[in-house]
Amino acid sequence: MPLAACLIWRTYGNDPLPTPRQALNEPLRRFPLWFLRVECSRCGAVQVVNEVHAPRRDLPIRTILARMRHEVCGGRVAKAELLSGVEAAVRRIVLWSP
Repeated sequence: MPLAACLIWRTYGNDPLPTPRQALNEPLRRFPLWFLRVECSRCGAVQVVNEVHAPRRDLPIRTILARMRHEVCGGRVAKAELLSGVEAAVRRIVLWSP
């Protein structure tokens, strides 16, 4: 299946994953059951959000990350990844990294 025709990316299988640039422009809902792992730029705290529980799944991931702030220190996103699992991530897309 061509990448452009793929409407969603599953956590399983070996279908090609989008590039980080493509993934950032897609809504989070296109990655069902994935986890968004975000690291704070100020304190280094890590927050993991499941796609199912994300409040604005319809927004592009780029917009979600731009609006995110760490609720404790107010830091912005230093690093962001999409993970197919929390323990041993089989599939990973590094979205934002220093």
